[in-house]
Formats: sequence, C-alpha cells, structure tokens
Amino acid sequence: MNSGNTANNWIDSLQAFYSGVQVLDNDLDEAICFHALYFAIWKKFSVLPERYNWNLKLPDVYFYPLRPEFAEATYFLYRATKSPFYLNVAKLIIENLNDITRVKCGFATVHDVLDKSLEDRMESFFLSETIKYLYLTFDKENYLNNEGEAEYVFTTEGHMLPIKKLNQIKFNLKQENQDKNYRFSHESNENVFSHKLRYSLPMKISYFEQLFDMIGLSDNLTDLLVRKKF
Repeated sequence: MNSGNTANNWIDSLQAFYSGVQVLDNDLDEAICFHALYFAIWKKFSVLPERYNWNLKLPDVYFYPLRPEFAEATYFLYRATKSPFYLNVAKLIIENLNDITRVKCGFATVHDVLDKSLEDRMESFFLSETIKYLYLTFDKENYLNNEGEAEYVFTTEGHMLPIKKLNQIKFNLKQENQDKNYRFSHESNENVFSHKLRYSLPMKISYFEQLFDMIGLSDNLTDLLVRKKF
C-alpha cells in the first residue's frame, strides 16, 4: 500500500460482494466498475473460479462452490440503479447455473471451471444466499424490496437484521443537529442514479472492452444491451 508494488496477481470470488458494500455507501461509480470486473470473469467461464490470476488470465483455484457473492452484488446494484443490465446479469447467472450445475437432486459444486466437471456436493449457502438474492432481484413486489428496504439490512450471510429503530435514531440525531450544520456523510440511494442510464449500460462500452481484454475474454458486447422489458 505504501510502495505501490504488486502484492499478488489474483483476486478471489469472495471479493465479488464488495460492490454491494460500495452500493450501501453510495459509491455507485466504483461499485459498477468493480462488479463489471467479476461480470467479465463470469462471462469467460460461465461460473466464477474460486481464485483468478489476472496476470495469467487463468484461474489459480479452479472450483466454484456455488458462492453467492456475485449474485448478491448484482441484486444490490439493481436495487440501487434499476438498470435492466443487472436483470440481464442475474438472468445469465440463473441460465448458467441451470445449464452447468443442476443435477437430479439439486445443484452441484463445479470442480473445474474449465471442463465443467462436478462434485457430489452442494453447500448450504447456495440455498440460503445465492438463490435468495437471485429470487429477490426479480421479485419486485417482495416486502424486502419495498417497505422492508428501509427496515432491514442483509448480513454477509444473507440474514436479515431489523434496522428500523436504528434509522429512527439516525433521523432524530439529524433533526437535533440541523442547527449545528452537522451532515451525515451520505444520503439515501433513492434517485441517485441518472434516469437515462437506467435504460442503457451502466458504464461506457469502452470500459467494458478494457475489462474484457484484461480478463482475456473475446466477446460481442452487443448482447449486453438489454432491450427486453422485464
């Protein structure tokens, strides 16, 4: 951090959740870019390797245990932006999971993201987190996507914690400190995303091209443009 020297050449799949944290902090530009990096890796393998070496453009650790972090970040970005791009990403995740990991009795861990071989194992977090976030992405009428959005927050394990009283305390503190010119560092995500960007790609296509090139993915980017109304 102090020298700027490269510490390692890999990123892991667990880090994919961080763009969701950035959304909660209203750092949408960074969240969009960070999510796009993992989207490029997902597009390359149709799942997410546990560890990816961006220097070699190959996985360092080849398995995919149906982790939820990328689906989680996709859900948060859709809730914050309402961009149909993220509905398209969630749809792609579901299609790939069904095509690659679905078996007779459930869904199986991918042993090798290159040959798509499977293991006889399904982690519990797949049902409690991965499927939950994908379901909520498309369930617009769900309580958690309406009144509950201001009353609950998800833990990193997908559990819902009530924050209604906390929000009330924050509101009271804000009222008490208005005369002191005190400001909370961030406002609500509501209406923070430009209306016109809700119906196009969340960032310039040239930036996607740079990320895709860095990951070693050759793809036609026109399929990223979402024209279907969900």
